[in-house]
Order: sequence, then C-alpha cells, then structure tokens
Amino acid sequence: MQRAPTTFATVWKFRFGTPIQTEDGELGLLAQLAVDPTRRAVTQLGVKFGLFGKSHFIPANAIRDANAAGATISLTRAEVERKADPTSALGLIFTDRTQVILGGKRLGRLTQLTVDRETLTLRHLVVDRGLGGEGLVAATAIAQVEPQRILLDARQAGVPPLTPFRSDEALAAEVHAAIENYPRLRIDLEGIEIHAIDGVVWLIGYVSSELNRRLVQDQLTNIRGMAELRNELIADTDLAAEISTALARDPRTASERIGVYPTLGEVHLRGSVRSQSARDAAGQIAVAVPGVKAVMNELHVDADATVLPVLASVTNEEDRVPGGR
Repeated sequence: MQRAPTTFATVWKFRFGTPIQTEDGELGLLAQLAVDPTRRAVTQLGVKFGLFGKSHFIPANAIRDANAAGATISLTRAEVERKADPTSALGLIFTDRTQVILGGKRLGRLTQLTVDRETLTLRHLVVDRGLGGEGLVAATAIAQVEPQRILLDARQAGVPPLTPFRSDEALAAEVHAAIENYPRLRIDLEGIEIHAIDGVVWLIGYVSSELNRRLVQDQLTNIRGMAELRNELIADTDLAAEISTALARDPRTASERIGVYPTLGEVHLRGSVRSQSARDAAGQIAVAVPGVKAVMNELHVDADATVLPVLASVTNEEDRVPGGR
C-alpha cells in the first residue's frame, strides 16, 4: 500500500482571451504565449489592451498567478507598455489560432495551456474541436512545435477523440458525488481528499477497509473526462495490521497486550501495559508507521495488566485474558 503522500506539482493555466490584471488593476487580455521550442517552456505572455491594441510581451517571471479564469502580473499597465517591446517575443508564438495536428489531420485549435509553475514546462494542452467540444492531451505527446502548429506523436497521444476536457472543479465534484452516492462508501468520504488536475484524479487519505478501497475505484470507472485515476487511499485494516506487527517486533512492547483501532487514519491505542516506558514506546512505534495521520495513546499503566482489548470495541470495554485476574 502506498504510504508517502503525493506532492502535487503546482500548475499555472493560461487560457487565451481571459483577463490579465496588472499591478494597478488595469485589465488586458491574454492574446499570445511565447514558448521555447527546445525546453517546451513558456517564456512570455502576450498581453493586449483594447480590441485593436498590440500585444506586449512580458516575462514569465512577472506572473503572480494564473488559472483558467485569468492571470495577475506584478507590473502596472504603464510598466507593461513602457518595458515590454511588442517585437521582443522569445520563442515560438502560440495563439488561439495555433493548430493541433495528429497523424497529419487537424484536431482543432489550441485554447489553453497548463504549465508546471516552477519550471514553466508544458504539461497539458486543451484543444477546441468545434462541435466535438474541447479535448485534453498531455504535453508528452508533442512530437514537434512549429509556428502556429503543434504536431502530436500518435503513439503517445492515442487516437481521436481525445479525453473530453472538464475543469478541475467539475471533475472533482463529480468524483465526490459518485463516492457519496454509494451508501457503503459515504461514511468514508470524510477521510478522502480528491485532487483533480487536467483529467488526472488523485484519491488521498483513508478508508475503513481494503474492500472499500477497491469499491471506490470501481465506482469511478466511467467518470467522463477522467484520463487517469491514482488511488492512494490507505485502508484502516492494513494500517492496524502494520502497527500491530511493529508493536509485536519491538522488544519494548512485544509482550504487552495493546489494541490498535484506526478510524480513517487516526489511530487509538487502547488497553493496559505494565510500565510507563512501554506506554511511551507504543505511541512512538505507532506514530512512526508510514501513513498514520495521528495517534491517540489511551493505554493505561498497570503493573499487573492482564487484559486484552476487544477488537470491535464499540464501548471500549475490555475482556480479561483467559486465566487472568
């Protein structure tokens, strides 16, 4: 089972025609993107003020934030017009007229780019296919970039139609609804984080059992616009087994009788141990198991401990070990 949580690469999204807000609140429109064809990275934004204005190319390091609804930059309008030379584009120019080609056939025109925020390298393209709607393709499928053309490698991109494009918010909302609508999974929903980035969905967090982990995945098989599902959910049953094994292998707790009760990643240790050092060790061992969200050490210290917690301890009552006092 996966233990290390995914670190999500932060992204910027550039959609042609969306507003660009300057430092002093003036609004322009994103008209062009300059892309280094070697690094496949965005170098500049082409901002246009007014319907018939010229595009002013500003460096990518002036971007403060960018998403599908627009972007903000750390320059005033006057600075943009004074410093950004309309003829100083660095790289190939992409616009909403750039054609995306697969196997010699036109798929449609480029309408949005997603880039890695740190490196500005391309991650995904959104292609407007007219009556066919918008489609999504990974930047890894790009074979070549040319002026006003992006050529895709058919071996990487697959065959049309591309993955239907949906916003991250809409995709995540449908995934949430699909899980919520399955009664058995509804109780686990509070332990699940849903992350969607350009058709890829990550499920991070906890479910009560391995069966529920598999059921979640089955429930999402036909979600429209989901190109890939990465199920990184951790089952409480697996977590309990790993913690119990760790406690049994450590000489400080091997002879103690400790009940392990995870609830969506939050682990309760219950029962009685014979020393404070054993109690402390149990907490340290449990919290060190990868994937544990939190540990509640509810162990009692009793030098004559002979009790063993009941596995299904709804009332947190304890049964004595056969032969115990």
